[in-house]
Parts: sequence; structure tokens; C-alpha cells
Amino acid sequence: MSGSVIVGYDGSEGSQLALRWAAAVAQQRGRTLEIITTWSMPAADLGIGASSTLQQELIDQLRDEAQTANDEGAQIAADMGVNAVGELHAGRTAAVLVKRSEGAEMVVVGSHGAGGLTGFLLGSVSRQVSAHAKCPTVVVRPPVQDVDGIVVGVDGSEHSLKALEWAFEQASFAQLPLHVVHSWEIPPTWSMVEVPSYEPEVLIRDYGNSELRETSEAMSGFRENFPDVKVRQEVMKGSPVKALVKASENAALLVVGSRGLGGFRGLLLGSVSHAVVHKAGCSVAVVP
Repeated sequence: MSGSVIVGYDGSEGSQLALRWAAAVAQQRGRTLEIITTWSMPAADLGIGASSTLQQELIDQLRDEAQTANDEGAQIAADMGVNAVGELHAGRTAAVLVKRSEGAEMVVVGSHGAGGLTGFLLGSVSRQVSAHAKCPTVVVRPPVQDVDGIVVGVDGSEHSLKALEWAFEQASFAQLPLHVVHSWEIPPTWSMVEVPSYEPEVLIRDYGNSELRETSEAMSGFRENFPDVKVRQEVMKGSPVKALVKASENAALLVVGSRGLGGFRGLLLGSVSHAVVHKAGCSVAVVP
């Protein structure tokens, strides 16, 4: 991709974290940072008989507040030495960011926001953007101490391979090690089928070895393309959500695909990716 890094900013603490994260990434990648601030009329109207003058005063106030926040965000980026432009949009934040995601390098949002101005609440804007954006979406949380690298969940599906490539790329830019996690579970139908030639322990071992080989094969090309990235591979039996949330505890970033197959069954937003966006101990990137 050759587009800008897009960040939603409303002046809240959460959006300030997102802005600083996005600014650092834009600087690493040599991209322009586009700071998006939105404003819209409250859902409740002003009441029957409200004058057009009063309505215009409210519109002007909301727009001025949004402009002030956008100017503040631009100043933060300038202080960081980042090439940034500010944009003010009328409309709902999620819809604006999804539209602006077309051709962008990534969209960055905070996990929580100011509510009344733009509604950066996880499960609202963050969830909608990560579900519908046309480029990777990063939901930023407060950084943890003793960061041990970037974590990516893989299952061999097309979406998880895109996530894996993006994670390698980000690890290379950030000069961080990459922890590749593949969690698998015995298919439920196996409990209904007798396999007389296999003991349960042997069956689990062989299935695990097969998953390990598939994950290693998926990574081989990326290792060659990103020789500077130190990689740790982990294949385990169990819940993918639990595995990824556990791995995220000391991570700088957790990367998942928006959809998946197999061990990471149904990596649909609302399933594994939805769960880790809510539960992860670090920032999360969802790659479509």
C-alpha cells in the first residue's frame, strides 16, 4: 500500500494514545498522517419550536469544538516531527473512517473516546471500523511495560496469511521480534468416529505435528522476505482466543485476520477477532 496512515482524533485520552501510536508508525513507514475529527448533531433534537438561529448556534459550537480538537492533534503530531494534515468531517465517526480507509495504509482508533463528540467506545466505533474498513485497523490501548514483541495469530487461511505478512512488515519497521501463535482444537466430529489404529495421545501428537508443519510452511516465504525479523513459533492445542489473549499480555501489538478457518475457526469479526479486540492486553490490529 502507498496511502496515508489515518487516525481518528477527538481529544480524549484514548484518541491521544492512538494519535501518538499512529504518528510513530507514519514516521517509521514514511507516510503522511491524516488526523480525522468528526462532529454531528446530537441524536435528540432541540425540541418543538426551536429556532433556526439556536440550531445554527449549536452547529457552530460543535464544529468549533471539533476544529479545536483537530488543531490540537495536528500540534501533537508536529511536535513529534511527523508530516501530518488535519481534516474535519460532518458525520458519524465510524462511517467517515470506513470511507477514508479506501486506499489507506491503515486506520488507527483509540479503544475509548469522548463519547458525545465522536463516540470512540469499544464495541461502537472501534468495532464498526475494524469490521468494515478496507485496510488494516489498529485499536490502540495503553502500552505495557517489558514489551516482548508483536504477536500474530495464524491458521493457514487466506486472511491469516495476510495478517502474517502484515505482522512481519510491522515487526521489521518497528525492529521488534515476532511471536507466531497457532492454536488448534480436535474437530468435534472426531469424537463420533472410531479410529482403532490410533491411541488418543498419538492422534493428538500427530495432529499437532501436522499443524506445526503447515504453520512452518506458511512462514517460510516471509522469513526470506524479512530476514531482519527474529521469529518465535508456537503451536498449541486449545482455544485460540485464550492463546492469543495470553500471548498479548506483554506484547506491543496483537495481529489477527478478520476471518479464518480450521484451528482458528470462524475468524469472523464477532468471533475470535472480535473477542481479542475486546480482551487483549495490548493494541490489536485486524487485517482484512
